[in-house]
Amino acid sequence: MTMCYQLCKIGTKVNYLKIEKCFFSKGILIFRCHRIKEHEKLDNKKIVSQMKTTIKAALAALTLFGITGTVQAQEVTYGIHIGSNYHMTSFGNKSVKDNNGKVGVSVAAFARIGDRIFFQPGIGASLLRKEYTFENTQKTPKFYQINLPLQVGYTFLQNGDFSFRGLLGPQLNYDLKTVKSSAATDYKKFSLDGRAGIGIDVSCFTVDAYYSHGFTSVDKTLDAKNKTVGIMVGYKF
Repeated sequence: MTMCYQLCKIGTKVNYLKIEKCFFSKGILIFRCHRIKEHEKLDNKKIVSQMKTTIKAALAALTLFGITGTVQAQEVTYGIHIGSNYHMTSFGNKSVKDNNGKVGVSVAAFARIGDRIFFQPGIGASLLRKEYTFENTQKTPKFYQINLPLQVGYTFLQNGDFSFRGLLGPQLNYDLKTVKSSAATDYKKFSLDGRAGIGIDVSCFTVDAYYSHGFTSVDKTLDAKNKTVGIMVGYKF
């Protein structure tokens, strides 16, 4: 980075500096420069243009430096949890009878990024079960799902090793096995839910309760959408 600018004027004498380098050292922006001779001077327009370029570059460097410091300062916690779920698929098709939920199991890992306000992505696996009657046939489907929740959380109460928090965000689901919804159709493998929950932390241990509600239909014939509640216990590393 090279530029010239007018440093000072005393009487008829004008002094100019040429900036050869601009760099950071221990968080401080440093300019390396030297005085230039008369024949090396640039006209005022070029001086102004190069000054703007240098200022913009310096501001960009400062911004990048600040963002990097902010990311590095974020607190990141990792953890795992396991628990049970109760799957309550809703059906718009009135031909579905005896719609009953069943208990399943879930395991997951998560990362918690931040402190009071935090971002908590996760990845988990769930076994979801239910029971209903359609076309005079009793159905007992089992769903083996991969779940990807992306939640934003807020810590309402923090007292020593105890904290109480809430979470909200979307969850993407993928069924590992094809499941029949009727004689002619299958449940969709991909689905999108909204997920909300509350939880407590006691030292390294966590307890969470959540509810997820399907935004997308998982089967057009049955007009089916996901509805699941769950309780999880976990451990933070």
